[in-house]
Amino acid sequence: MNELKQSTKMADTGTPQRPARTGKQPPKESSGLLMSVIRTLSASESNEQRDREKARLEREYHKSDQRLDHLITNHDQSLKDVMQIFGEVSGRLADARKRIRTIKENLAACKRLLHCKRDELKERWLEGVEHKHVMLLLEQIDEVRDVGERVGSYVNKKHYLHATQLLVTSLNRLGTDLKMVEALKDVNLDLHARKEKLHEVLIDELHKHLYQRWTKEVLALRRQGSGRDSTNTLTRAGSDRASLGTGKADKARKNLLEMITTPVKGLAEGESLEEDVGGVDPEANTQHFMAILVECLALLGKLPDAVETIKRRMQKELGVIIQRTTQQIVEYHPPAPPDDPPPSVLAYLKADSREAKLLQELLQVVFEQFRLIVAAHQSVLVSMRASSDKHGIELHLYSMPDVWSKVQAALQVMLSEYLDLSQLGTTQQQAPAAFTETATDLSSFFTKKRTPRIKNYSLFKFEASYHAMTMNSYLMEQAAGQAGVDLFDFSIADGNNSSTTGGGNNKGKNMNDKTLVCPASPHNITAIFNPLQTFIREIEDALACSPGDESHQYTKTHCTLHVFITDYIKDAFLAQLHVETAGRLEQATKALDQWRTCRDPTLLKTMKVNRPLLQSSISVWQSIEELRWLLGALPLYADHFVSMMCNTLMNYRETCQAAYRGITQPDSEDKRIISATWAKDEDISRFLRDLPNWRVLQAGVSSECTIGGDENPEEVGERNRKEAEILTGNLGDQLIPQHEILADPAQLRTLGHLQESLEWFGSCIVKFATSLPVKSTSSGIMVSGEVPPVSDASVQTLTSLAKDFEELAHTCLLVLHLEVRLHCFFYLLPVARGGGFASGLDSQEPDNDVLKLIKDLATIDEALTNTLHPRKCKYIFEGLGPLIANILMTSVVHIRRINENGIKKMCRNIFSIQQQLTNITMTRELALDQARQYYEMLYHNPDEILNGIMNRGKQFAELEYINALQLLHRSSPGLSQESLHTSLQRLSEILGDIGVTV
Repeated sequence: MNELKQSTKMADTGTPQRPARTGKQPPKESSGLLMSVIRTLSASESNEQRDREKARLEREYHKSDQRLDHLITNHDQSLKDVMQIFGEVSGRLADARKRIRTIKENLAACKRLLHCKRDELKERWLEGVEHKHVMLLLEQIDEVRDVGERVGSYVNKKHYLHATQLLVTSLNRLGTDLKMVEALKDVNLDLHARKEKLHEVLIDELHKHLYQRWTKEVLALRRQGSGRDSTNTLTRAGSDRASLGTGKADKARKNLLEMITTPVKGLAEGESLEEDVGGVDPEANTQHFMAILVECLALLGKLPDAVETIKRRMQKELGVIIQRTTQQIVEYHPPAPPDDPPPSVLAYLKADSREAKLLQELLQVVFEQFRLIVAAHQSVLVSMRASSDKHGIELHLYSMPDVWSKVQAALQVMLSEYLDLSQLGTTQQQAPAAFTETATDLSSFFTKKRTPRIKNYSLFKFEASYHAMTMNSYLMEQAAGQAGVDLFDFSIADGNNSSTTGGGNNKGKNMNDKTLVCPASPHNITAIFNPLQTFIREIEDALACSPGDESHQYTKTHCTLHVFITDYIKDAFLAQLHVETAGRLEQATKALDQWRTCRDPTLLKTMKVNRPLLQSSISVWQSIEELRWLLGALPLYADHFVSMMCNTLMNYRETCQAAYRGITQPDSEDKRIISATWAKDEDISRFLRDLPNWRVLQAGVSSECTIGGDENPEEVGERNRKEAEILTGNLGDQLIPQHEILADPAQLRTLGHLQESLEWFGSCIVKFATSLPVKSTSSGIMVSGEVPPVSDASVQTLTSLAKDFEELAHTCLLVLHLEVRLHCFFYLLPVARGGGFASGLDSQEPDNDVLKLIKDLATIDEALTNTLHPRKCKYIFEGLGPLIANILMTSVVHIRRINENGIKKMCRNIFSIQQQLTNITMTRELALDQARQYYEMLYHNPDEILNGIMNRGKQFAELEYINALQLLHRSSPGLSQESLHTSLQRLSEILGDIGVTV
């Protein structure tokens, strides 16, 4: 029952009560607990069990009662708040119903009263309207009488919108409401005259803001370093040629920057132009001012005439801007003194030349003005469309592609003057064999020349014409026909001053009399190509984004200015560049000059070398550097210039290989130079290049540092001995004829110069090739001045050619290395075969062949010291000691007999050679000490030699001991063959025992 009471109380409060949780068991429902208790009581057998269950049930009931009380206490305040809010809302609703009922009663009363007074109110209203109309007519008559003065005042202050609105409104009144007033007839005529005059003033102001005001502002901005390209700003301080004051000039510059950066925005629907007459300069905001001018023309009904005038005068105004800018730049930059040396043929290739800077300055200033003019036209077109739609005027507007077309035509006229297109036809006829991109071969310029057969050229060629020349003439005729004056007869009023270029005396003068900032030359294209390409990209982007039906045709092809520049470079500039480059290379590689060395310390310091180089290598590298500069100057033709480099390098490689063959391969086919033959032998060449001294040489580290590091003298001697054995094995025992060696030191010096030059040249080409970005790995559009990406095949070709030059340089060094050793064979092999070692005279002088060798080594050292790097000279002469020792020690087999005088003579030979080598290498040749000890061993008889081996150990090879014992046997005729056999057998036993002991 207690459990039923607990459940009833929980239902009354609306709050469910959860049973308490014990441990991790899930909570139980109240009904489930009650049923569980009932089942327990029913199933219980004793009273004690029933009492326990009743006690537990009472405890649970007590807990549920406490929880119910707690919940009622917590929610009592919320229930009170709800009831209070409900009472307030009910009261406010009752008040609102009462007020609405009162308003309805008042409205009904007003309606009844107005219905009673209707006729009387209507009569009073009609009398008021009539009185107001009479007063309005009187006010209009008073206003019209003062309109002329007010319009003149507005025009003088350049508040054209107020003047136009006042004038149009007054004319409309005179034509409608005040039409029958005869006293206003003179006023009507005066206002019509002012209307025509205002139309002319508006057209002039519009053209002034479209074209005339930009030149001085752009130049002033660039002089202060605030232009787009501050690196080329005019630096002449002082002269403030503008008619504006300081404050106005600052406002104009601010307006200029806003014109460049602010996008054109039209009027929103329902928005009207407003003109501030509160003392602010009306021209401070050019876009707003031009919009006001357009609106004024629309109000006057002259907007179609204004469009036709703008289209007619556009080309002439652009030409005026170019000539005016040229004149001002020439005035800011006085000409160079007459005593200055004239520029060279390729002076325009230098980025820091005065002519290039002036031309770049002119182009940048013109570009900035054209950008502003295009932005101004875009603003004017937006304003014209808005005004025509607003006033319902039907217009045939020009489009932005039309503006860009005029801009391109004006630039083509200007470029035609500076690129000297008048000489294009002559140049093409004088150089019919100019290179093209598809067939570029410079080999003809390095081969033997034949007298060319003169070809007859026709006097006139239509294919030599150029479309820009035709365009130039067309533009001149068109401008002259439209304006009635010469295209370049300019007299333009700018503000209160008149900026005149040419004046009236220019009437009828031709283009050759025009002012230019620099002489006309095809090489001017290198200074202006990158700025032109940037501007061309702007034009093409603008044409692709232009609205209208005509825009689609510009997205598929390049603009006319791009075609003009591309055709000019292909037809004129590249052809002339090929001819000039080939001429310089032909001059540099003439047969008489190709081995002339350059010893100018300034030039060599610039090249970062300290040894004389071949003039031909320097000249070819200078041509390569010029072409490398052209990669950045004309990036679109980078592959073409790299192709020119490759062809130039191929022909110079052939020239160097021919020169090398001229030294190492004489004309007679039955003669050969052994050193060149060995250098070409793959086995010998690979063996020499695998030696540590060659690897150290290529690493640019001193040989002695590496050899003295991890290697001991025995390893060094073993390596040099192995080299000597290889060379001796290839040579055999035959004497070397004199025609098979390079006996002339001048030829060795020439090989040295060729080696140094080609190694330097090849390393320069490798550095250049590795610095070139490849098209497959480059992304984005290059920035002006950067090296453009080229094809991977071109880079690989350059790298391959550079390796060819380095390989030829390595071959020259190997030839010198081998040639010095062949000289040792040439002079020392006849020494043993000549006899003279068993004479009775004790000669104090070395053999003649030894003296010749000493002199020859000194001559070679003198020839190569001033030619090659010291580490290369060290590589050439290092190891001669072991080689000479090997030659002298193996020569005992060719000595018939020897006595003490012969031994002394051979020791003097060794000492003389050792002294000379020490003077050359500045190190003591230990191998020659061993050779001298070998011959000093011959002072002893065979038994003493064998006993010395047993006591002191093995000093020489077994074959060397055998040769020595055989020589001693030949030198003692009384000894039998059995004694020699016994000595050799004992030698074998002693060496065998030493080997077992070891």
